[in-house]
Amino acid sequence: MSRDLRRITRGGVKENEPMSAHTTLGVGGAARILITPASTGQVVKIVRYAHRNAIPYFVLGKGSNLIVRDGGYDGLVISMGARMCRVRVNKLTVFAEGGASFARLARTMTKQGRTGLEFGVGIPGTVGGAVKMNAGAFGGEIKDVLRRVRLVEREGNVTVLKADQLEFGYRRSHLPQDSIVLSATLNCAPGPVRQEVYQRSIRRKETQPIWERCFGSTFVNPPGDFAARMIEGCGLKGHRRGGAMISDMHANFIINVDGKARASDVEGLIGLMKREVKKKYGVALKTEVIVLGHK
Repeated sequence: MSRDLRRITRGGVKENEPMSAHTTLGVGGAARILITPASTGQVVKIVRYAHRNAIPYFVLGKGSNLIVRDGGYDGLVISMGARMCRVRVNKLTVFAEGGASFARLARTMTKQGRTGLEFGVGIPGTVGGAVKMNAGAFGGEIKDVLRRVRLVEREGNVTVLKADQLEFGYRRSHLPQDSIVLSATLNCAPGPVRQEVYQRSIRRKETQPIWERCFGSTFVNPPGDFAARMIEGCGLKGHRRGGAMISDMHANFIINVDGKARASDVEGLIGLMKREVKKKYGVALKTEVIVLGHK
């Protein structure tokens, strides 16, 4: 398999690659194969190859919002965040490949006097991940600025969908199953920057430990409340399991304290947070993070 994939990408293939080196949390076992495509054509060929040979695959962006379990992933990891990062600024829009950093794109556009992406300045991950999760903050979401998205579906067919075809919800979109975001076109016209949103975005590091080894928010906020408030109300701030700890700055974050945490430590804390919040508040917290692989 690796020989065929090397021909497709002209290299860019690693076998038994530790995923701890590719996630912002810094935990995870090995992926059977990690492949780094350099073009849309290569992504399409990889997906078609995986479909023909019934090989499971997972799309990796910047490695945020992701736990790879200690037993690793017996499939193909397609790393979009390394080389699929091209951006083109148009008169009223911006085009970005799926692997482009969403936060960097938002910062650059805002500094250039473009409006619409101010909310994204502090959001980790890629443009593709932002579309898939309908990323948002401070009242803004991807659905508000997305014009269209180009996808490759699991059979290898390439399609273009308009934003209103995706049926966005809170932190979710209805992309076709196993599809990969090749690129997105976002509305981002020259205009007055929303300074209040921009300032709140750049100040996220004052209230969230985003400089630590973490995967971002652990849970989606339940309607009308905040997951962090309930977790803190259960007295769990600073609680530790192995090398993983519930942040004492923001209770909806789990951090890899000394770089020695295991995925099992993190999952153990997630389970504890769920149980305690359910017991005290009667609320079933929903995880925002994706869990991949075998224990």
